[in-house]
Amino acid sequence: MQPHDDSQPTIQDSVVGRDMHTGNVIHNHYHLPPTPQPVQPPPPQTVIYSGLPPQSIPYQQPQQLFIPYKKIHAFDWVVYGVVSILFAFLPGLNICCGLVSGVGILSMLPHLHKSKDKLHPESGKIVPAIVLNSIAIFVTFLVLIILEV
Repeated sequence: MQPHDDSQPTIQDSVVGRDMHTGNVIHNHYHLPPTPQPVQPPPPQTVIYSGLPPQSIPYQQPQQLFIPYKKIHAFDWVVYGVVSILFAFLPGLNICCGLVSGVGILSMLPHLHKSKDKLHPESGKIVPAIVLNSIAIFVTFLVLIILEV
């Protein structure tokens, strides 16, 4: 589109030689107030009633406090003591059985105080483990003495 030659231009082409920010420039900022977000009501809750009457809760014993105890393997040493007594009569195995019983006694002696407390689950097996392994050592020495003669 070409302008007509006889028409006056409405925009003046001129160069302004000053700083634009210090002059009388109007900056229009249009700020609208924030629109509130519509609050959605929570969904209605449906309450379902069963036709059963309320049941009485049976009496429950109070729960005992569970204390985790470190396993001391007292039952295992009872079994090893019995096996050591049985194999102590065999000439080749009696020395090995005596050594195993010695380890059993040494591992149970630090736990001997637990047999008096009766709080540890294996407290009733500590003394039998020490006694059976002591018998196994005695039988081992007895068999060694008898076989030497």
